Amino acid sequence: MTNLEVIDNLIDKGEHQKGFQLLQQFVEENPEHTDQAYRLAVLSEQLGSHEETKAAYINCLRVAKNNVLCYLYAGTYFINHDEARLGLAVLVKGHQLDGRLTMLYRYPQVAEQTKQRSYQADIALRDYFTNEHQRSIGEAPELSRVYQAIWPQTHNQAFEFLTDQQRPHLFYLPSISARPFWPASDTMDAELVAQGFDDIHSEFNKLTDKIDSLGEPYLAEQYKQQGFEQLAGSKNWTALHLYKDGALNTELAALLPKTLALLDRLPLYRLGDTPFEVFYSVLKAGQHITPHYGLSNHSLTVHLPLVVPGDGYLKVADEKQAWQVGELIAFDDSYIHEATNASDEDRIVLIFSVWHPELSLTERKAIQQSFEWRKSLLQDNQNYLDKLL
Repeated sequence: MTNLEVIDNLIDKGEHQKGFQLLQQFVEENPEHTDQAYRLAVLSEQLGSHEETKAAYINCLRVAKNNVLCYLYAGTYFINHDEARLGLAVLVKGHQLDGRLTMLYRYPQVAEQTKQRSYQADIALRDYFTNEHQRSIGEAPELSRVYQAIWPQTHNQAFEFLTDQQRPHLFYLPSISARPFWPASDTMDAELVAQGFDDIHSEFNKLTDKIDSLGEPYLAEQYKQQGFEQLAGSKNWTALHLYKDGALNTELAALLPKTLALLDRLPLYRLGDTPFEVFYSVLKAGQHITPHYGLSNHSLTVHLPLVVPGDGYLKVADEKQAWQVGELIAFDDSYIHEATNASDEDRIVLIFSVWHPELSLTERKAIQQSFEWRKSLLQDNQNYLDKLL
């Protein structure tokens, strides 16, 4: 009979303490058996001391780094035993690893104890992130719209979008105007862009031979599971990034001095001091970007068409607009939207984002602060766990 069979036999016979002690010894001697490390931690809640249970869960988190149930049970255990700081840090990390952590209670086949803990984790994380957002903004009257902003995935109160066709995934301001398309002149100095378009177009023409070498699939391979089978991991939708996640592509920037200078005079959406994303979007012949929702409504997406072969359009909610070379299109990508290039040539537009025109400079800074605050929270949690584990 193996050691594990002996342990199982003791527990089945009701000799729980003896089986528990042997399991402690087994886990210490066999760290590669991560499933038993998790089993020990859960069993310790009934049979061990708080110190033993805490040690067992910390060990489980060390050796079973991808076990979402370990994060769920450890996090809720710590919260329920007056260690909220540790419990929340564990739940935050677990949710980053696997978003199902806070959704397991919705699945009928899941064990009742796991459902209860998943529901508790969902409530705890929603309260945590919502309270932290509001704490980062404060209650100044001029920031009330940002204070009341909703992070849809972690908000702690029921809410409804203004329309079924608008569903931003990440950040939502319910009290600003919403419409699918906006007059470009309402969002930026459109005349400035018109005056500089020849320079923008000329600089782009000089780098067309670099699209294949510098371009990359706009969507990573993982998006195939989200309805983008023809585009994910493919250059059917190619991006040539001037800015990506706030970082400047210096190789490309050296070829585009006039374009950069003009963009710098527009109210580009920024996180920090640099534009979050600016890129040339190449939609190959015959391709269709399937309907999807964007991340937020505090910025608007802008297309500046450079190469338009015809027989294509951008659809936002129930409205369609065809691209025309040099004619700005501003739209709210928190609405469901799609793009089609039914021609036999590539369609190329310069894409960037501008702030929603109703937001004051103070509100813009507060939104940036909220994003930075959340980023720092996640990093602080990671640092805290790194020291512990």
